[in-house]
Amino acid sequence: MIMTQSKANKLINTAIAVLFVSLLIFPVIILLNTSLQTYEEIRSWPPTWFTNLKWENYVSVLQGDKSIIEPVKNSAIVSTASMLICVCVGTLAAYAVSRYRFFGSKFFLIIVILTQMFSPVILVTPMYVIFKELDILDTLLSLIIANTASSLPMTIWLLNSYFSAIPKSYEEASWMDGSNRLQGICNVIVPIALPGILTAGIFAFIQSWGDLVYAQSFILSPELRTISLALTDFKDLYKTQWETQMAASFLSSIPTVIIFVIIQKHLIRGMSNQGLKG
Repeated sequence: MIMTQSKANKLINTAIAVLFVSLLIFPVIILLNTSLQTYEEIRSWPPTWFTNLKWENYVSVLQGDKSIIEPVKNSAIVSTASMLICVCVGTLAAYAVSRYRFFGSKFFLIIVILTQMFSPVILVTPMYVIFKELDILDTLLSLIIANTASSLPMTIWLLNSYFSAIPKSYEEASWMDGSNRLQGICNVIVPIALPGILTAGIFAFIQSWGDLVYAQSFILSPELRTISLALTDFKDLYKTQWETQMAASFLSSIPTVIIFVIIQKHLIRGMSNQGLKG
């Protein structure tokens, strides 16, 4: 009876997991199917699924007048730079808040997380004025600064929770071996907090990759357009080219998927190491 109940629970859990995954994958299937159809097939009813595949839609978004190759490069530069700055600055800031006790340290964390309540739409005007004074409008640097400022607070908040859970005795042991504080952070704290650091880095990258508000406000030159801006090129006044827009959207999602797949093994390894050391 116990074995039967256990098997039933496993079947129920498996069915729920399959249903949940199917709901997540279904929009991706619709996206891929739409990208391989003509405009007339997309508007037809009932819908067709993966018939008469139009691979020329992908050729068009890669080699046509609205090629997304250059926008993808620009987005990669902005997202990677924002991610690295957020991880480096966020690691040091979160470490300082978790290890040092100073006046207003808890209030500092509250201020940090409160900044996430402000929409980019509210921040874009003062940022525009500042960037204009600094003469960095219409540059990728303006996007890097803006996206870093938007992602850094959450990065600090995420990393602070990881660092606070690491016993200080680990660092003290490294100090006794001759390491200074910075070496202790790099050799002890960072490996243990690796899952949190990777999570914060992925968050910062995805935030920058999908940004449209800052890119639309600060970038004017066609050669500096990011992928989010390039996706709006497929919408005309009276018609949206769904087939090419979906093809471009599918291709633009590949870099984030690749990064997650590459980092996933390190994320699991970091969690395993943390469990062993705990």
